[in-house]
Amino acid sequence: MKILIIVDSLALGGGAEKFAAFLGNEFHRNNHKIYYLTSYDDDLKYNFKGEYLTFNESRFKNIFSKIKDFFIMSYKISRICKKNEINLVIGVGEVANFRAILSKYFGNTARIYTSHHLYPESRKTKYDRIKFLYPKADKVICVSKAIKDILHKRYGLNNLLTVYNMIDVQSNLKKADEEIPKEYKETFNEDFVFITIGRLSFQKGQWFLIRSFKKVADKHKDAKLCILGDGDLKPKLIQLIKELNLEKNVFLLGNQENIYPFLKMSKCFVLSSLLEGFPLTLIETLSMDLPIISTDCKTGPRECLCPDIDIDQEINYPYFGEHGILIKPFEKKWKDSEEKLDNIEEMLYDLMIKMIENPDLRKEYSKGLNRAKDFDKDKIINQWEKLIVNY
Repeated sequence: MKILIIVDSLALGGGAEKFAAFLGNEFHRNNHKIYYLTSYDDDLKYNFKGEYLTFNESRFKNIFSKIKDFFIMSYKISRICKKNEINLVIGVGEVANFRAILSKYFGNTARIYTSHHLYPESRKTKYDRIKFLYPKADKVICVSKAIKDILHKRYGLNNLLTVYNMIDVQSNLKKADEEIPKEYKETFNEDFVFITIGRLSFQKGQWFLIRSFKKVADKHKDAKLCILGDGDLKPKLIQLIKELNLEKNVFLLGNQENIYPFLKMSKCFVLSSLLEGFPLTLIETLSMDLPIISTDCKTGPRECLCPDIDIDQEINYPYFGEHGILIKPFEKKWKDSEEKLDNIEEMLYDLMIKMIENPDLRKEYSKGLNRAKDFDKDKIINQWEKLIVNY
């Protein structure tokens, strides 16, 4: 089968980008002919197998150019599918999904599967596009049950399926045995290191984690926080770190091709996201048997860490779940260095202190590998294969 995967880019560091590369590689391994089509041609890419195509668009466009390109690129997708005799298009991310579906109106006869990775926001323009276009897709694949539930209830969609994100457990364990880059070895010594991984963007809420960690560092002078990822919020986070005098405790390490030695050398993972879909980083962290503290944000963390509770069930925080600890979601606003910690930040601080001072708690939450195996590639890709064969 000839499959075209459409995604914004294959840039190193993005969860959707990693998923697109991983999915394509697994399809390639199963003898499908894979093509990738990206909007942006970034230099550092995830390893991928297949033919690479790109529109190489500018990231800086006004609203009129965006609207015009929305239709032009949809037309081009149709032409690409016809030229390469594509059987199936898989969109990864909302822009890719919208363009893929719209290509049907330009004569694209390939099946269209969209892969929805983010919590569906309620902005009117996006609402209208989802409401109008998503019913035209052959399948809308949701990476969490909560996303599927929202798309059904809010948008009335019935062409929905849930297929979780996936990882290669055995490969991750092997990668974890590789040497950490020498420039970071001093950071990951015998001190207690908290770690988080994600794009430096508003959605990820890293400023709440940094603010809470300030109080941790005041009590445990040698504690460290390492943040892997890059993004537009980096200058503001650097400034916050300076204002809190945390230059010797908090480290922004940028995007790393192999995250697993960093996870292996850390003591606890913290996810401070305001919104998610189904974060790959949680599954990756579970495979390293690393304790996890996460916001109970919409959507993903609860399904991943606490399958013992319903996605709509009311709980008290902190919630000590089967595979991780959930805290109440943060308020969606920036907080600077001078503002007093709110109750949720205090809760996060308290849990981080407990992780440092209570070895039994760390041990209790250092058994995530078996849960990670629920998302192993062989299990998940089998679900995808059934989808593309039995349509």
